[in-house]
Amino acid sequence: MRASIDWSRTRRDLFIKCPRAWYLRYGHQSQSNASKVYPSSRRPWDLMLRAMKEILIERIEDLREGKQWSTLLVEHQLKYALQKNLENSNHNVNKRYSVALLRYANHRMTLLWRCRIIQQLVRKQYPCWYVLDRTEPVSKDARQVYASPDLAILIQKKWHLIRFDMQSAPKNPIDELEANAMVYWAKQQDGFPQRELSYRLHTIGWRRGFWHTETYQPTYQSVHQSIQLLENDCRAMENMYQYGRHNLTLLPLATSSKTCESCSYRSHCPASEGLLHAQQEQKLLQLAHSSQSSKT
Repeated sequence: MRASIDWSRTRRDLFIKCPRAWYLRYGHQSQSNASKVYPSSRRPWDLMLRAMKEILIERIEDLREGKQWSTLLVEHQLKYALQKNLENSNHNVNKRYSVALLRYANHRMTLLWRCRIIQQLVRKQYPCWYVLDRTEPVSKDARQVYASPDLAILIQKKWHLIRFDMQSAPKNPIDELEANAMVYWAKQQDGFPQRELSYRLHTIGWRRGFWHTETYQPTYQSVHQSIQLLENDCRAMENMYQYGRHNLTLLPLATSSKTCESCSYRSHCPASEGLLHAQQEQKLLQLAHSSQSSKT
């Protein structure tokens, strides 16, 4: 049986941080329960970031229709989205923590709205721009690839593709290749050009107390390398999926204990009592498994 593995930056990030957690979230679900709705097991902080993204997109969509939100409306919408996400989770969050999360969300949203590109849209500097659906995939070799930007803005005959990250990891050389996946997505849409040089890429993400904007100029080579990255990721995920189906116990654990601290599967994980101890036990199990396999 060959797995059909979908690709997104979120899936890739979790796969690198902890293959076991990736398998439990994305590879372990059967077709029969894939359509069922379960309470979210994600930590409240992640649910706050999700609520922020929902409201950001709603606010930008209204901006495109000429509607400006007041400060009170922004806070009200953030509060409603946060409550909705927390109510649909497995976590019991007290009022004090909920108020703190809302304060963080308001602060970040205020600073994000001051970003240059958003203020240019507020001032109506660019007549041709679109809000895109990040959940809309494109197909590649029977796989679903989630690489859509959040915004596409036509500036001086070049399409600027913009992605908002509510929480960014430290800068990494692979960031540019991941951003180039937006071009692969755009080239499969009607109305967008096929030349890589017709695009400009921007990622706007929160890191260390500020919103940082990274800009990239895609080329044929960079987009090709991005596609290769995507294909390599999917092959590695498919191999891990097959491995997990046969022996969940031996699936690689997290590469850092920091990942375990925010993992929603921690209570049922071998690393629940400590990652280092679990890794040592897993090495012994792998030796025993290899010894048993060699005898058979």
